Amino acid sequence: MFLGGSSKYRPYDDAVLDGVDLDIESGEHTGYPAFINQLRTHFSAAPKQYLISATPQCVYPDANLGSTLSSSWMDSTYVQFYNNPCNLANINNRWNFDYASWDTLTKANANTNSRMYVGLPAGTGAAGNGYLDLPTLQANLMTLYTNYSTTFGGVMLWDASWYSNNKPYVLGLANWQCNFHKHHHTYAIL
Repeated sequence: MFLGGSSKYRPYDDAVLDGVDLDIESGEHTGYPAFINQLRTHFSAAPKQYLISATPQCVYPDANLGSTLSSSWMDSTYVQFYNNPCNLANINNRWNFDYASWDTLTKANANTNSRMYVGLPAGTGAAGNGYLDLPTLQANLMTLYTNYSTTFGGVMLWDASWYSNNKPYVLGLANWQCNFHKHHHTYAIL
């Protein structure tokens, strides 16, 4: 219905989505691998590429998406490194920050092109914790890229309203990433 086709029940008029993101933070967490497999079946006959991503909490393994992530073909994973003790501010505390397990999970994905993105709050009030000043964030991202370059995809910022109201921060991060990735022949998505 929302990935193409026509129906009188389309809530976004003629807009067509380019994929599905699973941001499951509570409730039942079974059935998602079957859901993804069915979507992939439908996608295989489509005239364009569709993406499937997930947005788990940084606690590893994620209570709601852990089994889905370990058994499904994912195009990308946007790990929420905020609102938990495992936020990016704790990068030097191996008991609270566990990027290595997420790296291993991403490498084990059947999709060898799958990448992991560091999910961060786009402003001080966008999340309960995890917002970092720009110099600290840039240094932490450099550490992650240096140690996990094969799975590091970039940054995901939450959410659009904070993103829009914190433009100097967002532009500073975007400019830094563009310059960094230009010199390292890789890519990032904001």
